[in-house]
Amino acid sequence: MRTRTGSRLRRAFRLRDGVQAVRTRVGETVLVVWPHSERLGTLTEGQSAVLRGLGSDRTVDDLAALCPAGEAHELLARLAAGGWVITTLTCEGRALFSSWPTWPGRPRAVAAGPTGRRLSRLAWVRREGEDHVVESAVASRLVRLHDERLFGALVRTGAPDAVPSGVPAEAAAALWDELAGSGLLESDAESEELRLAQWSHHELAFHHGSRLRSEHTTGVDFGGTYWARGRFPPPPGRHPVWTGTPIPLPSPDLERLRVQDPPLSAVVEDRRSVRAHDDDRPIGLPELGEFLYRTARVRRTAEDGGLQVSSRPTPAGGGCHEIELYAVVRVVDGVPAGMYHYDPYDHVLRAVPSSPAAVRALMAASAAGMGPGGAPQVLLVLATRFGRLAWKYRSMAYALTLKHVGVLYQAMYLAATAMGLAPCALGVGDPDVFAAATGLDGCEETSVGEFALGSLAVPERGKGAADEAETA
Repeated sequence: MRTRTGSRLRRAFRLRDGVQAVRTRVGETVLVVWPHSERLGTLTEGQSAVLRGLGSDRTVDDLAALCPAGEAHELLARLAAGGWVITTLTCEGRALFSSWPTWPGRPRAVAAGPTGRRLSRLAWVRREGEDHVVESAVASRLVRLHDERLFGALVRTGAPDAVPSGVPAEAAAALWDELAGSGLLESDAESEELRLAQWSHHELAFHHGSRLRSEHTTGVDFGGTYWARGRFPPPPGRHPVWTGTPIPLPSPDLERLRVQDPPLSAVVEDRRSVRAHDDDRPIGLPELGEFLYRTARVRRTAEDGGLQVSSRPTPAGGGCHEIELYAVVRVVDGVPAGMYHYDPYDHVLRAVPSSPAAVRALMAASAAGMGPGGAPQVLLVLATRFGRLAWKYRSMAYALTLKHVGVLYQAMYLAATAMGLAPCALGVGDPDVFAAATGLDGCEETSVGEFALGSLAVPERGKGAADEAETA
């Protein structure tokens, strides 16, 4: 941030929260905060005093009073380069905004363009407590707006009167300098360079927020923190039971399957996406039962940290198994058309009281992935009871549920291939249509994946993986 002489603005510095200065046996100073550390070497007495003073906000003049100005500036420059200090701009004692460097230092990917007065399309603004936070996954710093009047400067970007009432013009100018220097403003690279143009805003923000970053601490604000324990009751392992008479599903003889199933290498190599089904000889109730038993049944249950968990044929983070399966049946021998929830505890299908129109809309929304005129005999909708994961995991729960979808997809492909059925993971689905069909609150349970299942059409029988040009 540029220094503006002769202004009412003051710049204060302090160490990031949790940073400790440790003196080694040989007299060197090391800055430590898990998982980061940096050796500062041997400091002068004055620099050591400066480091202690940075436990709270201090201006350059404050720091220079503790040691020769040259030593203070040298140390402050090293701390800033390492991302150890937070800078706050004040005006007549009132905090305006703070700048928080990424850690470790991330080179900014977006340089401000010629205009430099519009936020980058990859940046976002969110509220945190009383502050507004401006950040981006490709910026070198995030900016916290402590004075709500500065929010108006962001909203009215580029306008001649972009300085909000009551805010000194120099403060607004300093904010824009900070945004530009952090890589938070618009740049031509956002649309003209593939590395940035390829990212949509929400995908980049999601990726950025769901990975373990340096500012996260596992077990504190990331990962299995059990943050909701004592605040909200844990969502039960078993889905609330749908009313109506259940349809029992046949269970396969696992010992027979161990002997008669094709080898894993053959199943993996022969796996392919098949979008054509044989409606003259559709899949039957025994096959659907075996398929669901192989991929999604509950084998045993337990409790972990107050959360009900289970073991199933597929792995899941923490054993939470938040994915629910719904079978939208178009044609299955032995099962009336309609929508069903699979109960993996009792290995039964339970009818979901949906209107025929809602079921048709759900099938149509997903069947687009089958190609022209295609419709699966059974559409399996994968829905997440997100709270099962979010009760335990912070920052990574939604990313984890998408990984679970991929795990289930592969298990379904392998089981269907071993059984001689036609499997196909679909890339499209409408969560609003799912909510309309089930009557469920989309914030509690929503669709996150779709899988088509049916009987192999005659030309497909005996076809190898090498014969198919397109696979999923």
